[in-house]
Amino acid sequence: MILFTNLTSPFARIARIAVVEKGLADRVDVRVIDPWGGDPDFVGSNVHERVPALITDEGIGISESAMVLQWLDHIAPEPPLFPKDNLALMLRQSGAALGAIDVMAAIIITRKSAPDFDTNPIGQKRFRTVHAAFDRLEAAPPRDMSDSADMAAIATATALDYAAFRFPDRDWQGAHPRLWDWRTRQAGRPSLDTTMPRES
Repeated sequence: MILFTNLTSPFARIARIAVVEKGLADRVDVRVIDPWGGDPDFVGSNVHERVPALITDEGIGISESAMVLQWLDHIAPEPPLFPKDNLALMLRQSGAALGAIDVMAAIIITRKSAPDFDTNPIGQKRFRTVHAAFDRLEAAPPRDMSDSADMAAIATATALDYAAFRFPDRDWQGAHPRLWDWRTRQAGRPSLDTTMPRES
């Protein structure tokens, strides 16, 4: 299998974390690319030309992080990324984290054409949305990854790290101390430590 990724995308990082957690690192060729670079294999693997994109052993292209994780769960059922116990709660937590990631990524993109976006009413609304998602996760954090490295835990860790990476001037930890305590407990986990976002 081939997984197209880059070093800053939180969506791609979710897939990279899952590959490690599933014990599939020896079966997946992780390729760090420039999504804008026109790599023909990457372009042919998904119509959106966004990372992550996975090409299965059968040559089928799968895009979007949640879809990639579904496939990884299919080929390696244990440990499950979508465990059946407390599934609704886990999906609610996953949705909150993924929604926060979507909004933060949109802020970064919009800043390129509107440098004052953070301070205008729409930008401020976007940041309130991220805080609201983190409030929801603070009230009911995912299980620790030592107990269950499920979609909710992976997405939440990714969202928190992305917030700290892209918006280091904001006091995320002070606003959501219980949630950051949860993230601290995941420290030292190889799947997280080896995939931390960084500029290439």
